[in-house]
Amino acid sequence: MGSTFGGLNILSRSLYANQASLETVGHNIANAGTDGYSRQRVNLVTASPSGEVYGRNKNYSGSGVTVASITRARDRFTDEQLWKESSSLSYSQTSSAALTKMEGVFTEPSETGIQTVLNRFWTSWQTLSTDASDSGARTAVAQQGVALVNAVQHAAEQLRDTAANINAEIVASVDKINQITDSINKLNEQIYFTEFSGTNNANDLRDSRDLLVDELSTLVDISVKEDSTGRYTIQTSGLTLVDAKGYCNKLSTETTAKNTPPDNLSYDVTNVVFVNSGDVVNFADGKGELKGLIDSRDSSTKGIKGYMDNLEKVSQFLLQDFNAVHRSGYGTDNINGRNFFGDGSADGDTDYSTTYTTATPPSGGWINALCVNEDITDSTSGLAIIAAKTTFSLVSAVAPGSSNTGTATVSATGTGTYAPTAPTTPSTPTTVRVSVNNLGDMSYATSTDGGTTWSASTTLTASPETVTIQGMDVTIKVNSATTPTGTDTYDFTLSKGNNNASGDNAILLGNRLKIDSSPTLGDVSLDSFYSAMISTLGVQSQDSQRLNTNQQTVVDQLSNLRASTSGVNMDEEMTDMIRFQKGYNASARVLTAMDEMLDKLINGTGMVGR
Repeated sequence: MGSTFGGLNILSRSLYANQASLETVGHNIANAGTDGYSRQRVNLVTASPSGEVYGRNKNYSGSGVTVASITRARDRFTDEQLWKESSSLSYSQTSSAALTKMEGVFTEPSETGIQTVLNRFWTSWQTLSTDASDSGARTAVAQQGVALVNAVQHAAEQLRDTAANINAEIVASVDKINQITDSINKLNEQIYFTEFSGTNNANDLRDSRDLLVDELSTLVDISVKEDSTGRYTIQTSGLTLVDAKGYCNKLSTETTAKNTPPDNLSYDVTNVVFVNSGDVVNFADGKGELKGLIDSRDSSTKGIKGYMDNLEKVSQFLLQDFNAVHRSGYGTDNINGRNFFGDGSADGDTDYSTTYTTATPPSGGWINALCVNEDITDSTSGLAIIAAKTTFSLVSAVAPGSSNTGTATVSATGTGTYAPTAPTTPSTPTTVRVSVNNLGDMSYATSTDGGTTWSASTTLTASPETVTIQGMDVTIKVNSATTPTGTDTYDFTLSKGNNNASGDNAILLGNRLKIDSSPTLGDVSLDSFYSAMISTLGVQSQDSQRLNTNQQTVVDQLSNLRASTSGVNMDEEMTDMIRFQKGYNASARVLTAMDEMLDKLINGTGMVGR
């Protein structure tokens, strides 16, 4: 038979179990809105029964209930899936935000975008080609050239500023990672000491640790392992951040100054390194905010580096390809070989076709070298440098006799506008030679190779006489007051009409912008190259936003799945509260009844017959 007072032990255990359950319900309700909190439950088990012998059979009487443990509701598999997908989501969010910023840099299509400025620059050359002597049209070309340079330089500067902001974000992210791993390391030890006896569960500490792991998973790709002591080992890219033995590997940053070999970038680059080894950390592709920041800066396809490289190519095209056409033409002062873009030093313009021939330009590079020739913009007379025509005024020449052989000597007796010296091949101008034979006849011949070979002589019927040479009206006059005899040679004068209105080179320059392909730009025109670059940026941004939306859906589904397991449901908690309250009350009522029984037993026994 059981102990007389055994029922009291059963009911006291029942009161404690229901009280513990009610307290846990209250704890759940209080933390319903706490980030990272996992719903807790009291695990009740039957207390070990006591045995008694009745006759030949051994029977056991119940001993009530006991609290086995208080555990949290958590699905480790869902946690690991969520950490993995959160890392991917954070990467796509960071990449999408960076591409959106770059779209803002180029602002296409808009009235202020580079494409619009390029179109206006091209239009100014088209206008100049109709009348290259118009100073207003020349001014417009110079101003639109400055506008194009400013647009390219401004875009490059904004990209550099964006890179600087990314560097600052990388430093902040690394500091945050170090704080998180340090906190996780401390929680590892607290959880170990709390659960060391094997009877307690550090539920709230585990929630705090998992919340930190949630946050860490958005920053970098991680793998998490839990050992038998309850400690976490966390790794990223195969390298340990937190060790179960209490070791915490810190991260740091190193900044490489701009224009540092071998990359020679035009902006500073901050890399993530391990403090102990100094090795650069190579984070997993497509995972984590930190990798997203690094790729947004360093990727040659969709990062700042790639779009800076494209602006470098645009600048190189203007300094080399466009300048080459401009250098071959002539200004209104009949001088060629001068740049539209780049320097205009007193000792001659830099020939950019032979500049920066190495794979990586020196400090500054093509973008920093891009400017409109200061000789064009410094004064009104500088507008004469703009090379809108392909030829210049013919120069006079004196040759012996009437022979069509021999090298001519260039003289400066022309009364019209002419170049003081003939440029080198292949830009050698047409040279004219006039001869007077002993019959008093005058003739002229032309040479386009500096006098090495000559055309057949053409007889003049008068002096002066106007003839057409190389598309220009040229007046030839023999300056001789005496009757020629023999093969004497006489000075003569060439004068011509104004050909400064010719805009044939302006048309070539316009074609260089819109039509002509260039190896510098991948065998496409500048217009096509820039349009393709902006189209690519738009597609990349849209694709990144699409991936971001899809990944957000995956994370939301996993979050809901975890919430269904770990989240606090107020209706369920209120139901449990009523259930445990009723249980507590019922245990108290039974305890009261048993108290009355014991009172009768103790105080009423032995009263009969008195």
